Amino acid sequence: MPRRMSADELLETSPFRGDLSEELTARPTRAKLPRLTLFLAAGVVLVAGILVGIQAQKTFGALDDRTAMIGQLMAGRGGQTGAQPTRQGTVGTVKLVDGAKVYVEGADGTTTVVTTGDDTEVRISKEGKLSDLKPGASVVVQGERDADGNVAATSVTEGGGVPRMRANQ
Repeated sequence: MPRRMSADELLETSPFRGDLSEELTARPTRAKLPRLTLFLAAGVVLVAGILVGIQAQKTFGALDDRTAMIGQLMAGRGGQTGAQPTRQGTVGTVKLVDGAKVYVEGADGTTTVVTTGDDTEVRISKEGKLSDLKPGASVVVQGERDADGNVAATSVTEGGGVPRMRANQ
């Protein structure tokens, strides 16, 4: 029969097999996240960023067509050398189309008479005709401005698009 221990002896011994202090100090190996989980998390962050960007654009970033067109027209004038012909034109809203003339109101309220010819390109999100332009449409006109401020158009583009450069200019 096993010998009976005193209370002090019983408290000094461990009822567990092995060394408990070693087991407590040993760290369990940490499992790595699977690659699929990491890719899915990255995808969620990417989609969230896109959605936040879309909402920010809707809330804060919308420019009106007139501002965008002015910037695009001015960008087309930069960087020209003295050997190149200067491109002049106007930006604004169509007030009236009368035969071969288009009356365009600029951002400052002045009206410019734009004369067109058979070689004038008219673009309305696609190749178009002068009769396709309606009052209230925003346009970018490129051509030569005369002494009276009228423009002989080489290109009339509806909307915010940048007019196409012609090879012969």
